[in-house]
Amino acid sequence: MAEAAEREESPAPDDRLRLSDVNLRRPTPAMGPLTDPVDRVRREWIFITMLLQPRDRREGAITLAIGLAAFLLGSLSGEVFSGGDPKTAGITTVSGAAYVQTLAALAGWIWFVVRLWTTYPVMRIHALTMFASWGMLFFAQLLFHVENPDFPVEATLSQLSTGALISVVALFLLYMMSTAVRETRDLHVEENHLHEDVRRMTEEMDEHSLYGWTALFACWIILVIINVWSGAHFVADRFADRWGVLTLHVLTAPLVIGGLLVTAWYPQRMLGQHAKVRSRAAHLADSDASEDSEVVEGDLSCPSCGALSEDLKRRDGRVFVRCM
Repeated sequence: MAEAAEREESPAPDDRLRLSDVNLRRPTPAMGPLTDPVDRVRREWIFITMLLQPRDRREGAITLAIGLAAFLLGSLSGEVFSGGDPKTAGITTVSGAAYVQTLAALAGWIWFVVRLWTTYPVMRIHALTMFASWGMLFFAQLLFHVENPDFPVEATLSQLSTGALISVVALFLLYMMSTAVRETRDLHVEENHLHEDVRRMTEEMDEHSLYGWTALFACWIILVIINVWSGAHFVADRFADRWGVLTLHVLTAPLVIGGLLVTAWYPQRMLGQHAKVRSRAAHLADSDASEDSEVVEGDLSCPSCGALSEDLKRRDGRVFVRCM
């Protein structure tokens, strides 16, 4: 009975896993200054993969399937393949199966957004930011291709004004999202792994490294740009015969949607279900405005041994007392 109770109370293997426990079986061959960064990314990607639990995989697979179905319903239709009718405009001019397919794709995307909101509560706003940025970049590519169907070949500055502005806004939103994740990680380590030994703090910061996550996020942005360009490039051709770029558009879709899910999941897994992913300034402003911060008066002493200890004030207003 005691052994059974011990097994029930012991954490799951992934909960005990730390980044320092992960080692590469085969280091990257010598590539000059790129060797260490590549090894670090590989190691952290393996760590992220090992952290995925069956429930995470199941929920992610369902959301991925919904998003991919919505994407395919919107991308592979008779209206797209035929090049459309240049004399008509609006969804009401689409008839028959194409109209039903368009509505089904819209419903699928709404369901996908709901899944993002409910499955990733810590990163819900930032997951939607990534999704919206994907749409903004696609709209920007459509604007680029209006004047120049062969974009970026023979592109001029006059063709880039509005589309470039939308692209900059989308990339800025993604940058602010990554900054919020990184600064929330820093505060998480400072508040939950506080120690007066700088070496211990450095070790904890290494354990909470976002190097691999940042590389994954950068790869996701590149895939999004390829995906939106290929989609806009196909529909920009009046004869709709650029099948190579359509294939590229479809093949990159699972990577874009899956990358979005993993990018949203990992910070939530690292920071916990009750974290708030915001910039450092937002965290500190909220902490200053909070009326629930604890006020400690009198001598600070260890509750175990009673010895006086130096008070270490945490970011959330509480006082950390280390046993002497």
